[in-house]
Amino acid sequence: MLQKEEALQLNVMNVIKNNRKTTEPKQKKGIAETLFDLFISKRLSMLILALIAAGSILGTIIKQGANESEYLTVYSEATYRIINIFGLDDAYHSLWFKALIVLFAINLTLCTAQGLIRFIKEKRQTDIPEFDRLSKMELNLRVDNERKEKAIGVLKKFYRLIRDENRGLILEKGIPSRLGVFIIHGSIITVLVGSFIGLVFGFKGFLILRVGETKDHVTARGGHQDMITLGFALKCKDFKASYYPEGQPKDYVSTVEVIEGGTIVKEKDIRVNDPLYHKGIRFYQSSYGKKTSFLFHVADEAVALTEQEPFQKKGLALMVVRFAEEIHNLGPGVQIAYLEGDRPQSRWFLLNVEKMKSQVIGGVAVRFDEIREESYTGIEVARDPGVFVVWTGFALMLLGLYVNFFTYYRRVYVVSAADGIIVAGYALKNKEAFKKEFEKLKEDIYGSTP
Repeated sequence: MLQKEEALQLNVMNVIKNNRKTTEPKQKKGIAETLFDLFISKRLSMLILALIAAGSILGTIIKQGANESEYLTVYSEATYRIINIFGLDDAYHSLWFKALIVLFAINLTLCTAQGLIRFIKEKRQTDIPEFDRLSKMELNLRVDNERKEKAIGVLKKFYRLIRDENRGLILEKGIPSRLGVFIIHGSIITVLVGSFIGLVFGFKGFLILRVGETKDHVTARGGHQDMITLGFALKCKDFKASYYPEGQPKDYVSTVEVIEGGTIVKEKDIRVNDPLYHKGIRFYQSSYGKKTSFLFHVADEAVALTEQEPFQKKGLALMVVRFAEEIHNLGPGVQIAYLEGDRPQSRWFLLNVEKMKSQVIGGVAVRFDEIREESYTGIEVARDPGVFVVWTGFALMLLGLYVNFFTYYRRVYVVSAADGIIVAGYALKNKEAFKKEFEKLKEDIYGSTP
C-alpha cells in the first residue's frame, strides 16, 4: 500500500513539473537570432530558388535587350511599363535578380557552415558503444587473446585510428565521403560568386566595323544600349566571305588589329568558334553584311554618309532618308532631308544628272559624288571576369559528386572482452560492399573465415 502511495506522489510531482515547464513563458529571441534562423531556413532556400527560376523563365520568354518600339509592337503600353519598372527587358542584370543570387549564396553558406559545425562537434563527441550493443551489430567478430594483436594490426593497416581509450579503439575509413555534401554546397556557392562577379563587373556588347574602320568602344547589350569604352582600339583590316555552290555561307573571316597608343599590338583572323582574346575581353564573329554609303562634298569637304545617318556642320544639318537604284530611268538617287530655319525640307540628288547632282542647300554647296557598297563585320564582345571562378565551381561540383556517390564512410569499434576483443563496424551506405570488406578482414585475421 505504501509503495502505491509513493508511486502516486511521484506521478503527481512529475505532472506538476511538466505543467510548470509548459506554463513558463518562452524567452523571446533577439532580432539577430531571428534573422539568423530566417537565413538558415530551408523554406527560404526553396522560396529563393523558386523566385530565381521564375525570373529565369521570364527572362527567356521576354526578349532581352530590345528597344522600346520592339516591345510596344508585342505588348501594350501598360505591360511594357511593368516590364521596364521591374527590369524584365534585362532580367539577368536587374537589381532584384542580383539580390536573389546574393541572398541564396548567404543562405547556402550559413546552412553549410551550420552543418559543418555540427559534423565537427559530432566527431569530437564520438563515444565507444557498450559491449552488448556491439555484439548486436550485424557485422561483428570475436577475436581471442591469441589473435588479438594481429587483429588490431590488420585494422590499423586498413583504417585510420581516431580514438584510443582503455575501453577500446575507434577506427574509420572513407572520411571524405562525409564531406561530399559540403564540397557540393561549396561548389554551388563558388558558381554563384563567379556568376555574380560576371553580372556586376562583366558586360556583353556588339561592334559593327567596316573595312578600314577603327573603333574604341562597343554598344552594350541591354535595354539602354550604353556605349562601353574598351581602353584600346580595334581596326578591321580586311573581311572575306566564302560560299558554297548553293549560295550558303561557308566561312567568313575578319582580320582585325588591336591598337594601343597608336601602335598595333596584335593581329588576328576572327572566325566562328575562333575568337580574339585581349585583356580579358572576347571578340567573336557573329554576323556580316554589306552597307551602302553615299559620298558627298559639302563645301569642298568629303563626307561619307549612310542611310539615316545625320550630318551637321557649318550651320547645315542634313540626312539621307531614302535611296533608290533607279528614278524615272535617270539612274540612282538619294533623298536628302534638311532644315531650312525651323521647317524640314527635302530634295533629290541624282548621280547621273549634272543639274541634280550639285545643289545649294542653306547657302552651302553640296555635291553627290559616289555610291559605295562596303562590307561590314558584326562582332560580339563579352567580358566575364568571373568565368574562371565558375569553372572552378563546376570542377568542385564534379569532385563533390564523385566523393558523394563513389566513396563511402565506415567505422570499426574494438572493445576488450574477458576472452579477447570484439570487433564491430557499420557503413552509412554501400553496406553490401562493407560486408565483403568485413569478411576480408576476418580472412586476414584468421587466415580463413571462422
